[in-house]
Amino acid sequence: MRLADRWPSALALVSIVGAVMVIAFVGREAELFGPAVATMAGIYLVAYASGRPWAAWPAFVALSAVVTALHVLRRLSVLDVDPGIGMTVVLLPLWLWAVARRLFADVGTFTAQTAGMVGFGAIALLCAATQPRLGAGLVGVGFLAHGAWDAYHFVRNTVVNRPWSEFCGVVDLAVGAALIIAASV
Repeated sequence: MRLADRWPSALALVSIVGAVMVIAFVGREAELFGPAVATMAGIYLVAYASGRPWAAWPAFVALSAVVTALHVLRRLSVLDVDPGIGMTVVLLPLWLWAVARRLFADVGTFTAQTAGMVGFGAIALLCAATQPRLGAGLVGVGFLAHGAWDAYHFVRNTVVNRPWSEFCGVVDLAVGAALIIAASV
């Protein structure tokens, strides 16, 4: 395997540096990273519901824009909805899209994606409902759990394409560890 084949990991390293800088200098881990756990579930739901594993990449851009808008609208007091709650709500229409496409016929994959939506959505909601230090620890655990989710999908080569699961898994494991460290100091 050539080094050029590891471009998702290289891209992940750049993302990790940015995330660690936010953790180190901003100090609002639960508020900023909690919604990301639901966002990650949404990315998988878009790829799954569309039937296009590569759709994870544009879903990442689109859902990142949604969560950013939720943060900005809340900061400007235009919409007083916690972004973690907002992103968890966004998961429902994405799941309904999968239902409308009758993807429930593939019971195993549908059940797994539904469990991911519920589990990662619950973590995002818990982060929104707890005090910041506990929320930062919870979101760190959520990132680590999603890293395991990425590894499962990478090995099975299902739902998302391998470059996405590699990128996301590397980011999730490193950022999850950084969040847990930040919550413990």
